[in-house]
Amino acid sequence: MTTDTDPRSEARRALRARDVLSVVAAVLASLTLLAGGVALYLREEIINTSAFVDRAVDAVHQPVLQRVIAREVAVQLVEPSLPDAVAARPVIQSAVRLVIGSEPFVPVIRLAAEHGHRLLFERNGGNAVFDLADAGTVVSSGLRTLAPGVARDIPSSTEAVMLTLRRRSFATYTLRFAEAVRVLGFVLPAASVVLFALAIVIAADRRRAITGSGIAVGVTGVAFAVALELVRRYVVSHTYGSNELSNADVRGAVGELWGAYLGDLTTWALVVAAVGWLVAAASLPVLAPYSATAGFKRLRDVTRRPASARLRAARGIVALALGLFVILEPSLALRVLAVIAGCLLIYVGAGEVLTATAPAQHRVRRLGGGSPRRAIAAAALGVAIAGAIVVGFAFTGATRAVRARGTLTCNGYAQLCSRRLDEVVFAGTHNSMSAADSPGWLIANQDRAIGQQLDDGIRLFKISTHYAVKNPAGWVQTDIAAEGANLNRVAAKLPPVARQALQRLSGSLSGGSPAAGTRDIWLCHTLCELGATRMVDFLASIRRFLELNPDQVIILFDEDYVAERDLKGAFQRAGLFRRLATLQPAQPLPTLGDLIRSHHNIVVFAQKPPDASYGWDPYAFNWIQDTPLGATKPSQFTCKLNRGRPTTPLLMMNDWADIFPPRPTPNLPLVKKAFILARARQCVGQRGHIPNLILTDYYNRGDVIDAVATLNSVENQRPAAITPLNPVR
Repeated sequence: MTTDTDPRSEARRALRARDVLSVVAAVLASLTLLAGGVALYLREEIINTSAFVDRAVDAVHQPVLQRVIAREVAVQLVEPSLPDAVAARPVIQSAVRLVIGSEPFVPVIRLAAEHGHRLLFERNGGNAVFDLADAGTVVSSGLRTLAPGVARDIPSSTEAVMLTLRRRSFATYTLRFAEAVRVLGFVLPAASVVLFALAIVIAADRRRAITGSGIAVGVTGVAFAVALELVRRYVVSHTYGSNELSNADVRGAVGELWGAYLGDLTTWALVVAAVGWLVAAASLPVLAPYSATAGFKRLRDVTRRPASARLRAARGIVALALGLFVILEPSLALRVLAVIAGCLLIYVGAGEVLTATAPAQHRVRRLGGGSPRRAIAAAALGVAIAGAIVVGFAFTGATRAVRARGTLTCNGYAQLCSRRLDEVVFAGTHNSMSAADSPGWLIANQDRAIGQQLDDGIRLFKISTHYAVKNPAGWVQTDIAAEGANLNRVAAKLPPVARQALQRLSGSLSGGSPAAGTRDIWLCHTLCELGATRMVDFLASIRRFLELNPDQVIILFDEDYVAERDLKGAFQRAGLFRRLATLQPAQPLPTLGDLIRSHHNIVVFAQKPPDASYGWDPYAFNWIQDTPLGATKPSQFTCKLNRGRPTTPLLMMNDWADIFPPRPTPNLPLVKKAFILARARQCVGQRGHIPNLILTDYYNRGDVIDAVATLNSVENQRPAAITPLNPVR
């Protein structure tokens, strides 16, 4: 029987204390290695000017980021000076992308990145921005003396901007961060080496301490890589576009920036984790003893010619596959070979050191007396299970938020619920799909794409449906033959020979022919070669919006050049068919509340007389009367009857400049609140009817939504909040 004063008990307690301290030191060493590795990476790849500039060049050449830059150049620099250039935005963007991606532009990118790096990370690093601030101050002072009249026109905020630039107060945090990283990138890695050495030296069983240290490094590396990926996904998914930039564009650009600057950090973490696991595996007693010489002898035995014909055939197939891989991907093959060789060297080196330093009893020990192969397999399985536990994590999808409301609202206002369709005014867009923010449109009647239009309050969409084909090259071509007699107003003016020539020209430009793709319904303005949006995609945006905001009523006015059965198929594929309302002839129009409660809150009108087989697709001018087309100046707009009958219940006010190609400038006075209200009063006076449907171009450049609120007599009330498709944070 032993007592507390027994020397053996004291020795065991001392050994346990040493083991505990060793574990603590190993954990601290792993965390210090992680922090030090991150600091070292930031020091060498971000704070280092050359590496930062190289990564900036790589980032700017990424496709999505390049597209975002080109779009911002077009919108922020070109269009403010040339408002009508919005119609040519795709051409401008293409030109800017071509310039950005060219080799001569690389020095410009490098220069800009170098100046930005100096601004952010070098306290005494003069740069263009700093010099610009000084120059701005000098110029402003000189103008006050020499040209006071000109100086008065300089915005008062200019001096504040210049002062901010000179002081670079916005870079205070990045400068401090850079200084800290430069120090920690050296100190922390060295500290981790000291802690690992301490963990091994003070351990009672040094072999076990090496195993534990390797496992700690492996777990820390994998956990960090997983955490970094989760952070990346969170950052990307919580980045939101606005106006001309969609969520997809902004998130793609952020993802590419992350990859350019931090992508290699994940690789570094996984490499460190792999080294840790290899060291842990090499130090396990189940694998000792072994020597590099014996291992290479066993490898040589494996390479001998197998006696079995099947094994020889299998080895030959593997050799052929590896040979093809090396030929087709020589660079990748060399990288794979280098990684394998590095892992092998780490494993062999660690094993040789451990075998040489292991106590005698470890040199003869085997687990369970089993075969070495079975023991190796068991150890490998244990390592794999441990890695799987660390790496395996569940991704949970976000649940849709359901907004609880005590009172039903319709299009934002409770009092609209009891009103019939012919008693409500809807803000609308003409050629809604042809938006400068939607890629591929060579002409544009709108700035904002469908998602932003919905978020802004547009509830009436004038669209034009056509048959078209998207060929493998990505070009969309009008399928004029499929439309037959249903030709749009531009194509209808062309003789058959000209239409065939147009198709041949389109096929030549796009590198294919209509037969090369699958025909579908597309929303196009006159010809799909000038811009096209797939109808199913357009409708899917409306579906998502109504899923988030079921208390909204939407009207689609379709200038249709397709068969109704195909139109029905598009609504079905988009998941919207069940929401289509059917208006009853000779019956009062439904109220907004009726449509919302019945979940049939999409009303469709067909501009051309349909075959009456589908009740949800009525002929528009059995229900609508409209104002004349063709006006281009404010003075030319009237409220005379154009199409429909004076007795039809809905009045549509065409409030857009009828010019081709469309341009913002002629439309600016037409979307002012005063003009819309004056026209509405004119229509009430001449037609005895309030305009229910107001179609506009470039609605966002005026006060269309405010004007509609006034016409609905809700201008002094705050509309119920919606859940936007493109949230801005």
